[in-house]
Amino acid sequence: MNIGFIGTGNMGGAIIRALGGAGDVVVHGLNRTRSALEGLATETGLVPCSDVRELAEKSEYVVLAVKPQQADAVWPELVPALTKDKCLVSIAAGLTVRTLRERTENVCPVVRAMPNMPALIGEGVTAVCFDDPAVTPEQREGVREIFQPSGEVHVLPERGFDAFTAVVGSGPAMVFHLIETFIESGVELGLDRGTASRMVKKLFSGAARMAETSDEHVSLLREASIAPAGTTIAALAHFERTAVRGSIMDAIRRAHDRSVALGRE
Repeated sequence: MNIGFIGTGNMGGAIIRALGGAGDVVVHGLNRTRSALEGLATETGLVPCSDVRELAEKSEYVVLAVKPQQADAVWPELVPALTKDKCLVSIAAGLTVRTLRERTENVCPVVRAMPNMPALIGEGVTAVCFDDPAVTPEQREGVREIFQPSGEVHVLPERGFDAFTAVVGSGPAMVFHLIETFIESGVELGLDRGTASRMVKKLFSGAARMAETSDEHVSLLREASIAPAGTTIAALAHFERTAVRGSIMDAIRRAHDRSVALGRE
């Protein structure tokens, strides 16, 4: 399988690194910073390309891994090199399937995808959208193979992408915010910062691992952590009185609404 990445920055580079162990995959890459591209080539075996047209001609799957505002500069060179047997996969936020089809003049099938930040360490969650009826079963499998090495892959209709963006795409930053808050609380209460940081990171990873591996609903895990009149219920009762759950849900709703707006800009 030949895959070409237009953009080999953080997310594109993470997917390329994860693909490094696949023996039947040849990865081509293009990046504005040539030194970064050559460094990634040395690290992963990526084949550098000199321009968009060369990359597209050599690739069965063309992954658009640039910022949305940079995509307009790509189309004039990319579209003439596309054919019906190629597949364009976009991880550029906000570019809908309809937009992708319009920009590519319906020359080839298009797939919308969105990985999240933990893909950088092979623990990501990626949503892929196969709403374009031109995508073949073989191309669906090929797209899954592109993203599976960097984490879980979930097929979603495009109408679910704004929710995915809000909950899973934006989620890592919110979790990091919570981790930071717990660390600062430990420091305020007298723990040294290094100790607080190590313990809190393990707290979050351990709790997440329990939630992931347990057959119990997370509500039951929560209940099992609470003793009557103890410290945990005192903290959780304060959360309820100050509507922390509602505040988090409102924040996710705002992320969702912003995702919707990006798709219209």
